[in-house]
Formats: sequence, structure tokens, C-alpha cells
Amino acid sequence: MIKVYLNQKSQRILSVKITGHANSTTEMLDLVCAEVSAVSVGALNAIETLCKDSCLIQMESGYVSIEVKSDSDTLQIILKTLVIQLETIIKTNKKYIKMIRREV
Repeated sequence: MIKVYLNQKSQRILSVKITGHANSTTEMLDLVCAEVSAVSVGALNAIETLCKDSCLIQMESGYVSIEVKSDSDTLQIILKTLVIQLETIIKTNKKYIKMIRREV
């Protein structure tokens, strides 16, 4: 299962971590991993292009970590867009991906 961990404070996103795989070999479930990878890479590219050096970023197979070091409205728009895209994926794939939100 893919798990998305979202830490927020006063509606500002502080970190996003995405871990795991859909754990299936069927063609349909491979699409879930592909969807999550596509929106994640798009968000990371946007952060690097528009908000350079604003986050600590790690990415490897089955793992993405974004930790905010220098917040801005532009960065929050990118992160909130990522969350909306992931929520859209979750709506049709609840068995294979879930989001855990935490207010810190």
C-alpha cells in the first residue's frame, strides 16, 4: 500500500512523505504507482524551478520526502496542488493508497 503522510500547521503544509508501492502486479495497479510517481515528480520539478532551495527533498524507489525549510505562498500552492492530485488518485484507489494527516 502507498501511504501519504502530511504534516500541517495552521493550514500550511510542513512536510509530505510518500512511501510504499501498490503491492500488486496487475496492470491496473501499476497505473496507481505511475500516477503517484507522475504527480510527485511534477511537484518536485515545480519546487526546484519556482522555489529553489526551499525544501529538503529525497526521492528513491517507493519513497518521496519533501520537508519545507523556507516557506512561501508559491511553495504552498505547489504542495497543495500535489495534495489535491493525490486525493484525486485516492478517491478511485482507496484499497491501495491512503493519506494520513497530522496537525503539528
